[in-house]
Amino acid sequence: MSIDSRDRSGLGRGPFTRWLPVLLQAEASPPTAEPYRATADTTTGRFLLQVLFSASRLTIPATILAVLWQIGEALVPVIAGAAIDRALATGDVAQLVLWLAILAANFLMLSLSYRFASQLSARGSELVQHRLRATLSSSVLHPATASPRGPGGDVVSTMTNDVARIGQLRLVVFPVGEAAGVIFIAVSLLLIHPLLGLVTLVGAPLAVWLMSILSRHYARTSRSYQTLLAETVGQATDLVTGYRVIKGVRAEGEATNRYQQASQRTLKGAFLSTTALGRFRAGSDTVAGVFVAGVAALAGWFAVTGELSIGGLIAGVGLAQSLLAPMQMITGNAIPFGAAAYASAGRVLEHLTEGMAPNTESPSTGASLTAVPALDLLFPDRDAIRIKPGECVAIRTHDHEAALLTDALLHPHRAATACIRLDNISAQDLTEREYRERVVVAPHHAALFTGTLTENLALTGAATETQTLALWATASDDVIASVGGLEGEIGEMGGRLSGGQRQRLALARALASEAPILVLQDPTTAVDSVTEALIAERFSQLRRGRTTLIFTASPALLGACDRIIDLRAGGLA
Repeated sequence: MSIDSRDRSGLGRGPFTRWLPVLLQAEASPPTAEPYRATADTTTGRFLLQVLFSASRLTIPATILAVLWQIGEALVPVIAGAAIDRALATGDVAQLVLWLAILAANFLMLSLSYRFASQLSARGSELVQHRLRATLSSSVLHPATASPRGPGGDVVSTMTNDVARIGQLRLVVFPVGEAAGVIFIAVSLLLIHPLLGLVTLVGAPLAVWLMSILSRHYARTSRSYQTLLAETVGQATDLVTGYRVIKGVRAEGEATNRYQQASQRTLKGAFLSTTALGRFRAGSDTVAGVFVAGVAALAGWFAVTGELSIGGLIAGVGLAQSLLAPMQMITGNAIPFGAAAYASAGRVLEHLTEGMAPNTESPSTGASLTAVPALDLLFPDRDAIRIKPGECVAIRTHDHEAALLTDALLHPHRAATACIRLDNISAQDLTEREYRERVVVAPHHAALFTGTLTENLALTGAATETQTLALWATASDDVIASVGGLEGEIGEMGGRLSGGQRQRLALARALASEAPILVLQDPTTAVDSVTEALIAERFSQLRRGRTTLIFTASPALLGACDRIIDLRAGGLA
């Protein structure tokens, strides 16, 4: 298909529409996403309402437009009935022209109302889903009670399927308009004939209530299906991620068998959910159809008995038919989608309450810490280790103990291996902020992020000159060249780099933080010996005047340190 060069907006518009203005377009860059708040006490219903009403600046005008659209739809038979009674029945041409003009204006109003209500609600949905994904990402990367976990398949499924179900702001916008349409039709029927209006006012809520009862089974099966789907997606993600390991231990058959079993369970759950949805829609359509047919039959009876004119009959039957559309929308769309959204909100809330930290940070102690404090590691079964300000100290120990000590320095408020003190002040008595301002810990398995080389270094807030020095200290010239410069893309999680290059970039990011106390765990295990010697020589120069603690067995790094502490014998040496 050829692209019309005259369509500058790139929206694929033809010669009759390209001159129209384009309104309410999204910004070029994504907005700042403030996380949603969730605690252990937050219920699923409250969380879902928080999400659905979080874009009120868009949903409120969209809801008003949806109400106007439904009222416009309901006005069509009323205007037609008035035209018949006042124009056709009397032969008044002027009245006919007048009511045709009113009908045209009504169609214009309802068409534009629906168009802009849809656009505003779609834009609000994208904003809400963006905030939800940002909130979930934050809970995964910054959990409260555990080390950061990778985005497993269940989290990936939640960020796609469940977030999409929750973020449909049509669940708020259009059901309100449809309810307003039902009320307007009932009032109109009340003016045409009191009994018609009374039947509608009483019967419509009763019919909707019966339909909501029918939706409960679908809500339960929908939640079960979504849980099974997330588990299957998780297994598929783990299978693809760890396939090399699975193949290495020759477990392909077992892994495939487990995935097939999970897939079959999910397929069965999909059948049950779809069957429940079909039964619900069949039942709800039957209830709505019987109710509307009863209203239309009652209007016909009043016309036969002479209580309604021909125009009144047409208006009454037309309103009864118009009543069917909003009721079916409420029961066929809003209720089942709302049930699915409620189930998805429960799953999202489980992830957030598992990962998001409660506000446990205590007030500042007012403790006076020096710019580069002394660091003490206190052990229950051996002498304490004191690292003086500005020292570069290496600790040799077994890999397991090195990992435990690194974790203790990373999470001092829940450390069990060792107690951490800064300037003789326990880390337990410092707030998280006070501790993080002094101590930066770079674990062995440091993660890189999709983006450019500069963007990964800029996460620390370091100046450009500091970033350049950090790259120099880690001998990263080949890293820069391999991606085509500082603005070159490193791939998803650094996938375009080799293992040694990824490790050096992670080390450069840690050095660029200029932390008063920097803790490193085996920072050069994937680097060749020549480059490692160059790094050992340069990083000690860059860290002069600040404290560095390294868990390593590398001779080159050990030789660059002021002091070496050996814990392998069970004591201090």
